[in-house]
Amino acid sequence: MLIKLGLNDEEAPAEACVETESPPSAEEGVSATEEAIRQLELLEPALAEATLAPEAAAVEDTVPEDPAEAVVYWLARYSRNPSVAVRHIRELAIKAPERVVETVLPLYQAGSLGEATRFLASLLISDSSTAAKLCDPAASLDGSVGVVKALTQHEPTFDARFAKSLVNDSRMTEAARQRGLEVLERLGSGGRLIPILIQLLRDPDGRIRSKAALMFGQIMSAQGIMERLAHDDDARVRANFVEGLWSCGASDHCRRLFRLALKDPNHRVAGNALVGLHRLGEDLDVIRHLGKMARRPEPLFRASAAWVMGQTGEDRYIGVLRQMVRDKDSLVRLNALRSLRRINLASAAKAARAGLNGGAPEGFQEQLPPDTPLGLG
Repeated sequence: MLIKLGLNDEEAPAEACVETESPPSAEEGVSATEEAIRQLELLEPALAEATLAPEAAAVEDTVPEDPAEAVVYWLARYSRNPSVAVRHIRELAIKAPERVVETVLPLYQAGSLGEATRFLASLLISDSSTAAKLCDPAASLDGSVGVVKALTQHEPTFDARFAKSLVNDSRMTEAARQRGLEVLERLGSGGRLIPILIQLLRDPDGRIRSKAALMFGQIMSAQGIMERLAHDDDARVRANFVEGLWSCGASDHCRRLFRLALKDPNHRVAGNALVGLHRLGEDLDVIRHLGKMARRPEPLFRASAAWVMGQTGEDRYIGVLRQMVRDKDSLVRLNALRSLRRINLASAAKAARAGLNGGAPEGFQEQLPPDTPLGLG
């Protein structure tokens, strides 16, 4: 019975069945594989590397789960297989963009990325969180300026996109936006930032407006551009632009613009122009125009005149301010009082510097009406 079923051990088949044939020994398999790989490497090294990549990846260390650690992991293997590293880092940037940026940015800044520098520059440029990191007030200003310069070399429009983020990125705090403007000021990017700076001149934060207006005075040398901005339809833009020119120095362009702004229908613009002329030493023009402004029927112009007098810190305006304290408009009275206090402090400071009594100038208290409160700031 056993013989019929072919189970007799004494009678073996002439050829071994493929399905029941034993696999080659481990040693034979390894040596054959190694020989095949050697031949492949000799024929085509590049093809051999691609063929071995999955096998090599199987024996490498496990990729870290933390995105920051994973980025470092793939950067360390970038030179071995750039396409694989790029693919994995891009996937990480999609999943955790901020973690990737905060990991890559210091490495890019240190210049220690080797062959991966250009790729990571493109990664940083395309990620919106890069600008927020560069605007961090706790970060080094010089470092942020250096990174923006380097990224602008890779992408010429990056500085404009960086500036636009100060307007559009909701993650930006006021401190971060101020830092961003400091970075742009150090860059000296030129006239292509004008459209963005105009938007910043409409910002509700006065410090942002002042910084943006100041940058206008620094980057614009063409008289035509300056005059065009000075005629902007928004009075706030015109006023802040004129204020930004206060520190422009003894410039003929600025002097001309200040005189042009005296004709502006807005009280703030005209007032800022008078402060600018005062800083340029044009005292006769300032006195003459302040006299006219203090007599205007519009309360806002009289209030601006009182404010300008205080900005000068000059004692010569005390008599006029004494009269303006009695003005029928409350804002005029308030500005007159504040300016008198400011002049008082300026006179005391001058006296202290001259080695005299550091108190208020003699007779100053008698110059105010007896019923005038002195507690206004």
